This record gives sequence, structure tokens and C-alpha cells, in this order.
Amino acid sequence: MLCGLVIGLVVSSRSVIFQGKASSTNNNSVSVQNSYLFASPLAAKADGQEKIRLTIFLLDSRGLGISHQKVTINAPSSLQLINTQPTTDDTGKAIFDSSSTVATTYQISASTGNQVLPQKVKITFN
Repeated sequence: MLCGLVIGLVVSSRSVIFQGKASSTNNNSVSVQNSYLFASPLAAKADGQEKIRLTIFLLDSRGLGISHQKVTINAPSSLQLINTQPTTDDTGKAIFDSSSTVATTYQISASTGNQVLPQKVKITFN
């Protein structure tokens, strides 16, 4: 009986330890050479309704995500941007949705602070 009580206390105390949301904090600086930007899909209708998602991952020199960083998309003003998640999450990810009523190809870049990611993507609205 005493053994069962002790085991019950140990199990319940361990379950309390594992409750809650896991999170990570990375205080390293952003490595723009390791960070990246991509778009999906690469083309959409220029009807102002169809969207192309822009996803940015800000990573440190070890390839780990940097959280709580504000990301800016550098694009012409004719591209409509929705700041879906402009600040990076725990994985270093920021998300923007774009649409356009102008049939053209846009070259997009991203930046954080005064650092511009060297990678660019081209998206097309037609």
C-alpha cells in the first residue's frame, strides 16, 4: 500500500513537470547567409484575390531559428502585402501573403533590422 502511494506521488509529480508549452529562446544574432526566403506558389492570377505566400526563416550561424525578430518585405508598392506573421516565431519563421491586380513579375527581398537577406524570389501575377 505504501509502495503504491509512493509510486502514485512520483508519477503525478513527474506529470506536473512536463505540463505546459515547450519554448526555446535563441539570443544569437541573425546570420543572413543561413536565413532564407521562399514563395509558394510562384505564380497566381492578378485578380487581387489569389495569394502567394512569402515565408522567411531567420537563422543563426548554427542554423537555429531566431525568434521575436521583425521582418520587412521589400517590394514595389503595387504588390499588396498582408502581414500574416511579421515577427518570427520560435522556429524563426515569419509569413506574409501577397496579391496584385497588376500583371507583372515582382522581385522580392526581405530584411530584418538593417540586414537584408541576400536571397531574392521572383513571383508572377498574370
